[in-house]
Amino acid sequence: MALRIPLPTGYVAPGFQKVLHVYSENFKNGQEKGSSFAAYYKGQLVINLWGGLADAQVKRPWKEDTYGFFYSTTKFFASVTIAHMVERGLLNYEDKISNFWPEFSQNGKENITLEMLLSHKAGLAALSDNFELRWMRDDPQKLTDMLAAQAPLWPPGSAHGYSPIVIGLYLNEIVKKVDKKGRQLSEYFNDEIAIPFGIDFHIGVPKHLQYRVARLEPTIISKDSMAEMMGSFQGDISLFQLAFSQPKDWNSSRKLNDPDFMSLPCSASHGAGTAAAVAKLAGILANGGSHDGNILLQQGSIELLQQPLAHGIDLTTGVMEILGRGTMLLPVVEGSKCWFMTGHSGKGDQYCAVDPVYKVGWAYITNFTDDFIAFNSKHKWSPLIQSLFECVHDLEGVVLERRILASYSDIEREKLESWLLNRSKL
Repeated sequence: MALRIPLPTGYVAPGFQKVLHVYSENFKNGQEKGSSFAAYYKGQLVINLWGGLADAQVKRPWKEDTYGFFYSTTKFFASVTIAHMVERGLLNYEDKISNFWPEFSQNGKENITLEMLLSHKAGLAALSDNFELRWMRDDPQKLTDMLAAQAPLWPPGSAHGYSPIVIGLYLNEIVKKVDKKGRQLSEYFNDEIAIPFGIDFHIGVPKHLQYRVARLEPTIISKDSMAEMMGSFQGDISLFQLAFSQPKDWNSSRKLNDPDFMSLPCSASHGAGTAAAVAKLAGILANGGSHDGNILLQQGSIELLQQPLAHGIDLTTGVMEILGRGTMLLPVVEGSKCWFMTGHSGKGDQYCAVDPVYKVGWAYITNFTDDFIAFNSKHKWSPLIQSLFECVHDLEGVVLERRILASYSDIEREKLESWLLNRSKL
């Protein structure tokens, strides 16, 4: 018997009904089976939708308070946490990491800066020797020593290669070194951002909240699809294999369903929460960085997160990317204007982003993940974003085609050199 998929429900503000229609159609045509989508506009929640199954095995429906795993979208939360510390004088993007972590200077890392690490240019996409993520909890000194001893996998600053997991471990050590209370990144985020701003998101899910988590139902890449992907791979295949074979205790695509594993505080991968919570953080940044009179980040700090620092073919993933200070950037073109939506993708089709021009923050999450999405770009959130900004255009009286570009080369082809010179450090 076919699995019955509950249709979406939730809230849409006046003027945004088109998004609910598109979302509902995605469920009716079988594209969606379990997910949530939310958006803030000018500081207000305008969309909060959810539908399908949070657990296909027991037919548990997705609810308003259901958590999903955001995977690498967690890196956006890490980047905001680091920006928060920079703004408060605890860190500087130009700092050499060895200044506050002397052991880090081993094996040619003495000149690596925080900015190089955040933009994946430090040569630290993976560790040469495999490790277990549970060491964050069970043997933190062993993990710290491995991180400090690691040699760069390419000359720092000469190229960019995405770090799926290890960047979160480095950032955690950095936060512990400079925070006056010695907190981990996850703890700093919870104390200084999540609780004060009412953001229902955790880096490592506490066991008393794990009942809220949607159970992962991944779509596995077939051997034929993997062979096809590798046949056209443009990065460093050995680096790809090294980075995505770590850590060794992440030995299943369903591993995050494990209560002990999901509780680990890895800021590169282990974030979980509601789409509304993630959209709230993005919405605060889109609206200038303040909420209910409290300042999360100043405008200048937000703009630094929107600045491109690396672009082109990524050594690790082999795909075109534009990377900032811990962020991924999506170029948007409307008429003669171009800007970046700033956020981060997550394994299986998770995403959140900030549109600073229209003051929109949005987030999408699904437990029916597609491990091939980074290579086929068939994002389930794409029609939702298109309809979202069509609604915004209608409200603001804008009559322009909106396009999301795929790469920095596409921007160059748009002949926007003057904009590039003003916006880019490259």
